[in-house]
Amino acid sequence: MATTPNALWMDDGGYTTRVTLPTNPEQCTAVIRAITNSSGLETVALGPRFAMWVDETGGMLGHHRRPDNDLATRLAHHYNVTGKIRGPVVITGPTSKGSVLLSEEGLVDIEYDLGANAFWGAP
Repeated sequence: MATTPNALWMDDGGYTTRVTLPTNPEQCTAVIRAITNSSGLETVALGPRFAMWVDETGGMLGHHRRPDNDLATRLAHHYNVTGKIRGPVVITGPTSKGSVLLSEEGLVDIEYDLGANAFWGAP
């Protein structure tokens, strides 16, 4: 199993940290589902290099709406994706049949795009 960070996790309060996802696609999806507290996932393309994994229910958690994720929304808007992002998200490389884990260069690039609006580290 990989031990080098290869994705970003962002909670709905703007706290962002590097995470290490498994290289096995099924395990990777299970971990993303767990850390975003989502029963189903969909990806939002952030240009050709990145994908944002979000809850496919449109921000619903049971009968309650998830809080807006302002930082994820700003990042999505930076990549010309409209609408609001709700709840925690994971950012990986682009996806067609599962996640593509990020290299150090990819992590640095997406962190640069996040800029000074992120609160780095765990909440």
